[in-house]
Amino acid sequence: MADLVDVLDEDASGVSPEAVSALVRAVLDAEATNGALTVVFVGEPAIANLNLRYRGLNEPTDVLSFPEEGDEGAWPKEGLSRTPASEDVAAARELGEVVVCPAVVRRYAAEEGNDANRQFAWTIVHGVLHLLGYDHEIDKGEMREREQALLIETAGATPHLLLVEGD
Repeated sequence: MADLVDVLDEDASGVSPEAVSALVRAVLDAEATNGALTVVFVGEPAIANLNLRYRGLNEPTDVLSFPEEGDEGAWPKEGLSRTPASEDVAAARELGEVVVCPAVVRRYAAEEGNDANRQFAWTIVHGVLHLLGYDHEIDKGEMREREQALLIETAGATPHLLLVEGD
């Protein structure tokens, strides 16, 4: 079964769809998982709306994950475009959708003194791990440890996620 990764840039973020797809595939390979998922880049109003609707937090955030399997009420069926990349999507296990807000990711990178590319990579890895069942809110640090290990393992797969630095 192939890993199918759709990348939708609804925010004209300057993120390389090819690099995002390569990073997601590298994470899925490292986790010995196959499936199809979408990574969507949106603006602050869109992610703030989703964050309020699904988490009850009235603020923008960097990333939200919506697993396909599990709580049917959590999947944002309307409001985000979801178009399969090919007919192979029907054959692949649907993992879900990762929604990223580039403006918040860049802000977090600046606040923490991190490289924007590394912050984008961490954000995407974080979102994908949530789709795979990891949960840093209830585990004992396993998700954070796995994120760091994956950032090291996948560093060569995606040296430059950003096509354009800055906002």
